[in-house]
Amino acid sequence: MSIDHPSDSVLRPFLGVKERRRSSFAKRALGDDLGVAKDAHFAKALSKHGVTEVVFSARALKLNHRDELKHRILVVSDVGVVLLDEISKRVRRKFAWKDVSEVRLSVHADDFFALIAPDEYDVLLACNRKTEAIVAMRKMWKRDVTRRGGMDARGGGGETELRVTASEQFTYMASALRERRVEFTRVDGGDVDIDVVDVDDARDEDERGDDDRARLRRPSDDIV
Repeated sequence: MSIDHPSDSVLRPFLGVKERRRSSFAKRALGDDLGVAKDAHFAKALSKHGVTEVVFSARALKLNHRDELKHRILVVSDVGVVLLDEISKRVRRKFAWKDVSEVRLSVHADDFFALIAPDEYDVLLACNRKTEAIVAMRKMWKRDVTRRGGMDARGGGGETELRVTASEQFTYMASALRERRVEFTRVDGGDVDIDVVDVDDARDEDERGDDDRARLRRPSDDIV
């Protein structure tokens, strides 16, 4: 499946808000760049979860509950978003399209975004092909909504596009009871600092200091 030109309507909702790298405009869509659909082990793992079509794959990083960045393969498919373990070639997480309500990201040229699933817990990811991934997600989400007769991720009608929200900071649910806030700050040299902090702890930040923050830095240029 090819991704249309950036002027396509699936991309417009966040092109005007989010800063983009100059290089990202010249990129061509790579689709299933890692060839997971053609890999026998990956294809078998995906088929167990009902996947029959893969439109996007790329290496990504996932922030876990210990504030460790874990390597994953991000897959956008006909049934949802799948996170694969490249070593074991197992499915680590699957988000069915009916369970996905929103993608949250910053206004800066960084690689991070959160996938929001209200009935589960969310996930914070980093991928240097983030824009292409979100375009693919929005297309497949819309196709799934159409197939299901216009029922969105909250079980009601009305939503015809996967919502994409860009801001200076956003929150996500790292577990059923743990809400986290991701803060983005541009620093010297054009880099972007990313702080991830528990929302409850952030209210008492002056007393606890910065030790409990997960501080990440993502350069302004694409990671390789």
